[in-house]
This record gives sequence, structure tokens and C-alpha cells, in this order.
Amino acid sequence: MPLTFFLHGELDLAQLARLDPDRDWREFVTGERAWILQTYLRLRASGCEARLAGELPDDGIVVFSSKQRRLLLRQRVRATRALLIGVREDVGEALIADLEVVQNRRQADGRRRFFIPFWPQPGLLAREPLRGTRIETIAFKGYLGNLHPAFRDASWQGFLAANHLRWLADAAPYKRNAVDAAGLEWNDFREVDLILAVRAPDPRLHPRKPATKLYNAWHAGVPALLGPEVAYRELRRSRLDYIEVASPSEAREAIARLRADPQLYAAMVANGRERAREFTTQAIAARWRVLLADTAAAAAQRADVLRWRGRSLRAKALSRRALRALGMWR
Repeated sequence: MPLTFFLHGELDLAQLARLDPDRDWREFVTGERAWILQTYLRLRASGCEARLAGELPDDGIVVFSSKQRRLLLRQRVRATRALLIGVREDVGEALIADLEVVQNRRQADGRRRFFIPFWPQPGLLAREPLRGTRIETIAFKGYLGNLHPAFRDASWQGFLAANHLRWLADAAPYKRNAVDAAGLEWNDFREVDLILAVRAPDPRLHPRKPATKLYNAWHAGVPALLGPEVAYRELRRSRLDYIEVASPSEAREAIARLRADPQLYAAMVANGRERAREFTTQAIAARWRVLLADTAAAAAQRADVLRWRGRSLRAKALSRRALRALGMWR
């Protein structure tokens, strides 16, 4: 089945197809490019035949971002026989999708929704080994809105200053497709000694979010202080994987513990190096190939998928919404 990656709203797809994620990493800071374009480029580099398109084809397998589900409904009025794979990202479900790629195991069901980890930070530069177990620089790398407000106030800054710690807020405001990445150094961990990533509290533990910051820290050789989230807890096997903190007071305790115990710091770095093997670009590409070559091909022959082939996207979405309300589709 022909494979298409759908990416709408770009002026020059041919130019994007010439990018190298590790060389041109700043081009991949927004969701659609990070998930759709990067997946296309990495799979193509691994020998997978695919094309990048801004229009929905009539057949084959199509991978699209769920953020563009409404755009697809407007763009495509007539029916399509394509098998649609929606990449959920951190938005709601795309009812037009026949299969979905989700961000953590809680969202997966092994039949229609499949967990594939997000790609690690492209072009990542690991921490300098000569820094040893020192803790001088603590970094947050990401969108500013994803940082707990308590880590942006004066008391946190006062703690950092009193303990001779440098706070590296390598952050940007979220502006969808208009993010200015010129001042970001999301790939550079060379002088980072601790990663901190704590979101505002959520009683559901942020069920839509991935564990990317955790395995980026593993790849970078940097211990991580992370908030309570589903995706992090799913991957946790031991206390060496990361330290969970929910507030500045817990973060202060964790920092003091690591400064007092250099052996713990070194053990977390060594453990992360081993855990990172599960989340290399090669390992993630292999999971994508299984989904596209085996899982999707088998799903295309299932009765519950075949019944929707040849319908318009709008009819598919409306019918599934009605069936879900009756408890007959999920």
C-alpha cells in the first residue's frame, strides 16, 4: 500500500523533504513538523518508501497529525479509500482516523490505538563528561506554558542564587506554527547538570503527554527532576530513572540529596545511558515500520475497518460519534 505523510500549510514540501532532522533541528519544534515531517524523513532514511503531500490521496496509507483533522474534513469532501493513521500528539482524538499513534501506553489499546514513543531531541549534544558529578546548572527546555508557575517566581530564583545555581530557562512561548526557534538551544545539554520539567498540577497526571523529556535526559547523560505524570511513571523501573518532584520544595530536597551523594548522581547517569537504548531513532523507526508494514496492512483487512472504506471523512466522523454515544464504538 502506498505510504503518504500528510502535511498541510507548508509553502515548499520539496524543500522540507531535503531537511536533515539532526542538522536542521530548529525546523522541528512544532507538533506537525516534529511528528509528521520528522517521521517521514527518518523512515525514508531507513529505507522506507514514502511521499510527503499536502493533499489527501484516494488510497494507500496516510499518516496525519490529529491537529489537522478539521482541516482534512474541510479539504476532502468526496470519499476516500485510504487507511488513515492519526498521530494524536497532545490533542483530542481524530474520529476520521482508522488507527491512531498515541503518546503513552495508557492511551493505547493494541487494536486501534498504538503507542510509539516520540523521537528523541534531534541533533542532541550530550553533557560534557568532564563535568563529573558537579551540579551548577539546572535547565528547563520546552514551552514556557508547560512549566509550573512556582518555578517562575522570586522564591525559586532566590533559592538558586543562594545555592550558586544557574537557572537555564531554554524556553519559548507556544505559538503553534509561528514558534521562533532562533534563540533556543533545546539540543544542547553540554553544560547542563540537571533537567527540571514540572507542569502545573493535574489530578489526571497529564494523560495526553509523552515521556520525551525523560529519555532526552537519558540520552544527554543528565539526571532529571520530573513532575508526576502518567508517561514518566509508565517507564519508571527504579529510583535511578528519575526523581519525581511536584513543587519547588521537593525540587530543593532532590538537589540537596544529589549534591550530598555524588555516587547517586553517577549511578543515575549510568542507568540513563542504558535506558536510552530503548529510545534511539533506530529503535523508534523499527516500531514505526512494524505499524506501517504489518499492523496497518492487517487492520486494512479487518471487518471493523473495511466497513468505513469508501466513505467520506465527514460521514465517517459523524457515524462514529453517534455509535460512540450508543456505546457501540470506541
